[in-house]
Amino acid sequence: MKLIEFVSDQSKLRKEIFNRAYNVLSKDSEKKSFSSEDKDIINTIKKTLNKSKITKSVSASIDSFIITPQELHWMDKNNENKWSDYLIHRYKFRYAKKLQKVSDFPPYLLIEPTSICNLRCVMCFQVDETFSKNKSLMGLMSWELFTSVVDQAHENKCQAITLASRGEPTLHKKFIEMLYYIGDKKFLDTKINTNATRLNEKMIHAILESEISNVTFSVDATDAESYEKIRVRGKFDKVLENIKLFNQIREKFYPNTQTTTRVSGVAVDPKQNPEKMEKFWSKYIDEVAIVPNLPRWDSYNNPRFMSSKVCNILYERMYVWWDGICNPCDFDYKSLLKVGDANKNTLKEIWHGEKFTLYRKLHESKKRSTINPCDRCPI
Repeated sequence: MKLIEFVSDQSKLRKEIFNRAYNVLSKDSEKKSFSSEDKDIINTIKKTLNKSKITKSVSASIDSFIITPQELHWMDKNNENKWSDYLIHRYKFRYAKKLQKVSDFPPYLLIEPTSICNLRCVMCFQVDETFSKNKSLMGLMSWELFTSVVDQAHENKCQAITLASRGEPTLHKKFIEMLYYIGDKKFLDTKINTNATRLNEKMIHAILESEISNVTFSVDATDAESYEKIRVRGKFDKVLENIKLFNQIREKFYPNTQTTTRVSGVAVDPKQNPEKMEKFWSKYIDEVAIVPNLPRWDSYNNPRFMSSKVCNILYERMYVWWDGICNPCDFDYKSLLKVGDANKNTLKEIWHGEKFTLYRKLHESKKRSTINPCDRCPI
């Protein structure tokens, strides 16, 4: 997926990070205990840094590692003693498919506090009433399941957690407690996606006190008329007020926070202007991104693409829905591809289980078109 992205002071970040990263990796490779695989990864990253190949693009080759704007920004915000582990994690995440190796545990877990959403965005599967009005698909994750999933991630050295998926996470009655629970585990890379309609002062403090790595606000416009045509049921003025409040609290009470903010929109209207978005929102947040509107929100009615491309998602992540159902991706928002149930099996068992393994093998043998909805997925 191509990303139209703006990151504040990107050129400055490149120079600063480039001057330090090579030395950090060299020092850590001598002082810290790494596996032979991780040492090879460090050497690959060092070679790239040494050649000054830091750009906005993700490298297509596993023989080099071009640091992305997202990674540069994370490194700028976090202590150097975390850099090596973070870069190793990012390498494994980005090149899992090319390495043709299934990790011991999902490199990235997306945990869904709830499948319920208070908006009906025009490009989202929440407009599919066979999903959003199906009571069996709507609900809130129990505290017991949530803590079990997070504990397993921590015990198995998973480094990346996102609180979000098909619904709006801030609707969960224990969302604040979830933030603190994740924060206590000290994962390297934590993220929440929110439409920002429900943010309040208490919640903002919890996000920042928990040192969530990134908060992504789903906003696509700079004015009420455009926003409310896209984010149906949302009120632009309230969202703007909440994002401003987040910025004010962050600047006043947490000036040295590691938490970065991003406004991320979907290009659904030709009138949307990326440069205007960047100019407007950069006053309040760190990053602005606009992604193309791919035909992924009405997944099951898409025409079949008949692609033979191996999907990287099968190697890099797993979704855990509110009810414990585990799925490879959220393109399949009704769980036709269900790979397991976290109430019945461990996440590691599901990751290496029969269904997940079958899907990977079918993709690798160019039989993706035999799987619904992989056969109609444009990602």
